[in-house]
Amino acid sequence: MENKTKTIDILYFLRYLKSRFVIVAAAVIVCAGLVAAYDYKKQKGVSDKSGKELLKDVMIQNHNSFYKNVSNYSDANKPKGVYNSEAKLYVDFDYSGLAETADQNGMRFQEINAGYEKDACTIIKDGKFLSEVIEELNLRSYDDMNDITPGDLQWLINRNFTGAHVMNIVISDVKPDRAKLICDKVISKLVVKLKEYDFVKDVKVISEGTLPNDGYYSIDTGSKSIDKKQLIKYGLVGAVLGGVLIVAFLFLLYAFSDKIFSEADVIDAGYTLAAGSRRKNVDYKRLAGSINLFKDAEKILLVSVDGKTDAVKDAEEISKELKAFGSNKKIVGAGSFSGDVDAFSKVEDCDSVIYLVKYGKSRIKSLEEAGDMLGRSAKSLGVIIL
Repeated sequence: MENKTKTIDILYFLRYLKSRFVIVAAAVIVCAGLVAAYDYKKQKGVSDKSGKELLKDVMIQNHNSFYKNVSNYSDANKPKGVYNSEAKLYVDFDYSGLAETADQNGMRFQEINAGYEKDACTIIKDGKFLSEVIEELNLRSYDDMNDITPGDLQWLINRNFTGAHVMNIVISDVKPDRAKLICDKVISKLVVKLKEYDFVKDVKVISEGTLPNDGYYSIDTGSKSIDKKQLIKYGLVGAVLGGVLIVAFLFLLYAFSDKIFSEADVIDAGYTLAAGSRRKNVDYKRLAGSINLFKDAEKILLVSVDGKTDAVKDAEEISKELKAFGSNKKIVGAGSFSGDVDAFSKVEDCDSVIYLVKYGKSRIKSLEEAGDMLGRSAKSLGVIIL
């Protein structure tokens, strides 16, 4: 094929997709199922985790968020099967002598206050402080905390300031009641602990630890539930992804295929159409009328380029319609050009030849081979796509 370009007709491509509806539908269903299955397995993996494993995940999440400076703490992004208990303290910092200190060090009030806030948050991480919380609550009596250390406990505690004085403390735990228990113990001890430092004037409890089912945080069905809505969402995402991928794949097949899908493929191959556009049902009367318009053609060979069409039968049907027109043209059918030599002997007695190809099955290469050989003896009137 001298012309290596191929014209892509979107309408014909859509028809091509329609003819492969089963493949498209299967790809969409399979991808939807695979993505949904992946989410199910992922959810099931979480639900199969023990309380100790979930606590470890929270510790890692908060540890990485702190040291990698990524905002992914468990108080804002709570893992499934984990509950948060929140308390608020009002911390009144001692700003006496602040103006003099700020002048001497060139610091602004905001910078000093931010330093105070950071100090207050850091105090909670004190090992002795956290050891006392563990011992007083006897946390190691729980199976999932039997080996907990102060270093572990610090990553179950999130702390930050809202405004200049309000300190938020959030405990993440797999047991809602225990989350509140730890939260209340931490704030009660912290109120006393912070007052030991000179930069703190006073500390007051704004709100004690919330029980995660009291409206602040809704308790989900726990670590054994499967989120069906999420499964459906993932399934829809998979369906869309599957549709996009299969359409893209079929487009590549269509664009680079050697098969004849449209009139444009015939024209790109260097041939003309002998009878106009392809019709879903063969209209022999219309074909005969089109062929009758070739004034200089008297005896025409109708040849199947690859045996995917029945040129002999088609020739007989077209001949009947030509007689009805009162035409003297003669149509001769030949068998498959690629399968036998019938066309070689018959073309010598004809002045013209028309090539029959099958939509979506005949190859351009087969058309070219037939045209190159038979074109030596007879004039080409074009191609008919059936």
